Amino acid sequence: MALAPLYYLVPEELPYVGIPRWSGLVIFITAILSFEVVRLRMGITFLGLRPHEAEGIASYVWTAAGMTLALWVFPHDIASVSVVGMALVDPLAGEIRRVRGEGPLSLGAPAAAYAAIAACVLWAFAERGWLIIAVLSIVGAASAVAAERYKVRRVDDDFLMMIVPGLLMWALSEI
Repeated sequence: MALAPLYYLVPEELPYVGIPRWSGLVIFITAILSFEVVRLRMGITFLGLRPHEAEGIASYVWTAAGMTLALWVFPHDIASVSVVGMALVDPLAGEIRRVRGEGPLSLGAPAAAYAAIAACVLWAFAERGWLIIAVLSIVGAASAVAAERYKVRRVDDDFLMMIVPGLLMWALSEI
């Protein structure tokens, strides 16, 4: 998942086949959605599915949808922050909460990790000044941790951890 931004290294037009690279995203999400429809219709469960996913949309589908939307819609630096941030910070937040409970560390450590990832990725693209990188990193971190922490009924946090920070960072970067 954290390697998904390598998508931007693929040429805009795929060599030999002559189709745009975004068509790869369409193929990817179509395959994931098709598999999920078959899984749900046939009542298939497999190792790794959580109990609530047995009869509902699984988190891997939400993750694929969020990643596809982020890579397709957001500017490349913000999409990269959104995808990599979720891929690395979501498991970190879950583990800290599992080991230490719902204390300040379960908010602070994931927020610091996300802000550091965001600052590094945004700086690597070097299209923005330091002040906007700092603001975007803080806003991205706060909104990602909030999206992971506060559950929204029927929408997985993997999706929200990409889309909410991505939308906020994109909106702020356009001001």
